[in-house]
Amino acid sequence: MAKKLWVLLVALLCLGSVVTSFIVRKNTTDIASYSCEFFGVGEPITLRSVLEGLDIQRCLETVKSLGVKRLREWVWMSAFLTGPSSLDQTFKETLDLVISEMSASNVSIMGMSHDFPSWMTGIINDLQAVPQRNMSTESDYMKFLVIYRESWKTLTASFPDITMWEIGNEFNTDPFLHPQGYRANNPFSPRFSPQEKVDITTDLLYYGSLGIHEGNPNAKTVLGGLAPYPNIYGIANFLEMIYKNIESGQWPSTDSNDFFEVVCWHPYLANEQPTIPNWVNPNRAIYEVIRAHGDWDKPVVFSEIGYSDIFVSGEVLSEYLLDTFQLARDNFPWLVTIYWFRLIEPYVATISSINPAGYGLIWMNWEWKIVAYAYNSLIKIATDRSQNCKT
Repeated sequence: MAKKLWVLLVALLCLGSVVTSFIVRKNTTDIASYSCEFFGVGEPITLRSVLEGLDIQRCLETVKSLGVKRLREWVWMSAFLTGPSSLDQTFKETLDLVISEMSASNVSIMGMSHDFPSWMTGIINDLQAVPQRNMSTESDYMKFLVIYRESWKTLTASFPDITMWEIGNEFNTDPFLHPQGYRANNPFSPRFSPQEKVDITTDLLYYGSLGIHEGNPNAKTVLGGLAPYPNIYGIANFLEMIYKNIESGQWPSTDSNDFFEVVCWHPYLANEQPTIPNWVNPNRAIYEVIRAHGDWDKPVVFSEIGYSDIFVSGEVLSEYLLDTFQLARDNFPWLVTIYWFRLIEPYVATISSINPAGYGLIWMNWEWKIVAYAYNSLIKIATDRSQNCKT
């Protein structure tokens, strides 16, 4: 890694008499090689504006002010669709507005959907449950996959300007993929085995890809971001199992492009500072799985990574963010985008284990956190100095 220099990045926030500034570390010799598409952020803007009354215009202005050029949007099928072939018009019109505003600012959107409505599964009050896997023609599971495919077709046909679609989210974990009757706080409730989980995920990738390409032949399919379970190396193990399924001949295709065209995972480190041993090396191990199966030319995105300021101070978190981007840029030439999780803090009433607090760059009162200024300053320097950063 090139010799690190100390650079003054001053962030000024003027709200009344408040002015905030700080100094963070960045390697200026490498900034010129950043690309604009490297900088992303994730937030369910559409859903929060419709269901929670989040000020959508202010949210969109915040995306623009931050300077990112990639936005990950949650597109829940249970919210956006009223059935496999019909849309909720309020959600459609709101997402159309988000797409239009972001397009005008050269911000590309990647859509992500990970839930399974009851009209799709027949399972009531559990949006992450699916029927037991049974590939016989008239099984509830096969009926579910047919509806799943049709639903993806409807989504992608309805939003043709979104040309990247992430099929699922952390399906390698119990909270996001489980059978009927699962209870997170009950270790004796039903769960899928690791093999069942990878088999179902392989099915979802295949049938999701079919629907996406039927709805929009120009769209790229993205492997639903895999979680670091039980750690980042666990992602490599789960991905290896997916590849083995694809290559086994037991699925309709042995071409991985028919399951995903972009690889994606979530290399969270909890509260640890990213380093070569604890972050770079395990991510390289994941990419080695991709390369070993002949997909060395597939792009990679990290659709989530971040830290909670409940456990790490804002100053330290800012250093972690800068370390993350620098280590990624220095060591992962195959990485296209990091979508930082997340833009806006959640409402207190919505906080849960899968919607945690502390990760937002911006407070609910629209004040920027220190980490937001660090991210914004990095993007500005990269944009100003890099010939590769086209805005």
